[in-house]
Amino acid sequence: MRKILLFGKISEHEGKIYGAAAYVAAGLVKLGLCACVFAKVNESEYDKVCAFFDENGINKDNLFTDKYTLDDSGISAVFVTGDFVSDNMGLIIDLSDKYRALEIPIIFDPGSECEDVESLNEIARTSTVFVPSSEDALRLCNMTDPKKIAEHYLSLGAHKVVVTLDKQGAYYESRVESGTAPTFRADNVIDTTGAGDAFSAGLISGIADELPLGEAVVRANACGCIAIQHEGVYMPNAAELREYMLSHRFVVDGCKDF
Repeated sequence: MRKILLFGKISEHEGKIYGAAAYVAAGLVKLGLCACVFAKVNESEYDKVCAFFDENGINKDNLFTDKYTLDDSGISAVFVTGDFVSDNMGLIIDLSDKYRALEIPIIFDPGSECEDVESLNEIARTSTVFVPSSEDALRLCNMTDPKKIAEHYLSLGAHKVVVTLDKQGAYYESRVESGTAPTFRADNVIDTTGAGDAFSAGLISGIADELPLGEAVVRANACGCIAIQHEGVYMPNAAELREYMLSHRFVVDGCKDF
């Protein structure tokens, strides 16, 4: 089973778990991968976070409250969230160098939680796949055109760039392929909560499967579209994803249902 190592911040409040890494990990498990999250958790919240991990089949080996020992053996890909960067810049830079040398892909989603633009751009430069939203990119490089955003980060050192465009799908570019992957038809939009995490899980699984970038983005779009048709945070399993991709068409001009 392919193992994905995720770096992020995770917390618990009034019974709810916070942190993209936790939900992306849950999505990866449903897609048939092993997900292991590296995160520091407050001691008072540790038991409830562990309960969430157990419920969702997430590996707890790198979950800690004080000192840690990083277990990154046998990993197929790495996912880093922006909220992890500001307090762990040196660690991520060192690990990025290590994983790139080993040709282990590093997927980086800057998110909106971290305001340290310089650090976010540094991690983007060292990532294998940089995944900003159009809003993230405006904040980080003051650009709005998806192709120019991608070309900018490719010139800085990223190997691949995926710019998410909300209901218009996502623009992707590498040194060998580029294009816009449209979203899928949504039969009944119920709740957009967690759609971005479902997208990330689909993209990471595609990267781990060594799919061409465009195909990985199509898979990610399908995961996000399935998610918005359910209440709360919902992650599709592999069989559900396969059936949905076979039975639903693209919406080239953007999903108008949300």
